[in-house]
Amino acid sequence: MALSRRLFSTIALVCLLLASMPARAAETDSPFCSEAGCAHSRQALKSLCDYIVKEKSTFTTIYIGGYYMRTLVAGYEIFGNREYLDTAIAYGDYLLAHQMPNGFWRTGYGPVYMADTGSAITLLIVLYPHVDATRQHEYLSAVQHYVDSIQADGMIQASGAFGTGWHSVDGDKLVSPIYDQYTLSSALTGGEIFTWMYHVTGKNKYREIAYHALRWVLSTMRPDGNIPHILAMEGMDWNQRQNPTVADKLWKSHTFGTSGYVGEGIIAFDHYCGNPGWQRWIEGAVRPNIEFLLRTQLPDGSWSTVGQKSWDRTRSPGIADYLIWYYDHVDRDPRIITAVHRFDALVTNPADGKTYGLLEDGAAPGPKGGNAFDTVTSLTGRALADIISPGVDARW
Repeated sequence: MALSRRLFSTIALVCLLLASMPARAAETDSPFCSEAGCAHSRQALKSLCDYIVKEKSTFTTIYIGGYYMRTLVAGYEIFGNREYLDTAIAYGDYLLAHQMPNGFWRTGYGPVYMADTGSAITLLIVLYPHVDATRQHEYLSAVQHYVDSIQADGMIQASGAFGTGWHSVDGDKLVSPIYDQYTLSSALTGGEIFTWMYHVTGKNKYREIAYHALRWVLSTMRPDGNIPHILAMEGMDWNQRQNPTVADKLWKSHTFGTSGYVGEGIIAFDHYCGNPGWQRWIEGAVRPNIEFLLRTQLPDGSWSTVGQKSWDRTRSPGIADYLIWYYDHVDRDPRIITAVHRFDALVTNPADGKTYGLLEDGAAPGPKGGNAFDTVTSLTGRALADIISPGVDARW
């Protein structure tokens, strides 16, 4: 009898340990890898995760740090390497410690953009299922403070659009609010962070805000599917769109990075808004943008308007995540498989990866260790993870 009890206890312990382990992606279960079995994709992601742990575990520009750490969370789910998760949790602690009394965070370079802040604190969201109750409470309190401050400071317009942020920080005070509507803050904080607040609290007001933010974003899309990058403080003023110079900036200079970031908000909303009618609406509304992305992919598999170091090129990897979501949840269009295969082949080839700007493949680092190549490297990690395990980056 004592032996049976010990055997039962051992079996129960093993079952508990197995249940607590991350769900790992099988090597052949993804159609998005350019090579059968995903061997090259998995090796590329593992190498990148190891590089992040060694070289990028701390990063003062929080949106880059956030994407690097989100890559590690996905890497933990795929490979089961606890060091990846522990490094990401440590960066989450860094974010908690650096939230200002007003609910915002210094972005690490001057102005406080709610777009970049949304990218960064989504780390807390993807970490939430992996941490204890104390940290979960701290994460929710931090995000709650952030969204409360946004509303109290009048940063949401009647149209649903989110404002831009603040010009600067003086001590712990934000200086000179920028109320102008901004495409990326509307998608990343409006569409993503507010959707999570609904998901975790069940309060419908957050879901409503996310819906109206994304509805505004998609209302600005041209009939050809191009979503403009609206940011008046940098000359991309929606109210001046009839001016040819302004129009060029709105629809040509930030074309693909905008779609990548907007796609991130769309994915979160579609997964977690919990309203079938709104899900059907957004899945239909993005079709022109998906078509636009499929017909404008470059021969090398990337998306870009101009230049290797351009804002647009370095922020475009998220398009892969966006296309994968669309294929899995809306339309199994074989053109999407082809497009993602081309991107995967680009970033998993060491020589091409270096040219693309991936730092672990040898791209030259910039001054003070932070540059455009950090952006493309951190966002490529997110894309690689989704290629191997579709949807892992948005697994809440």
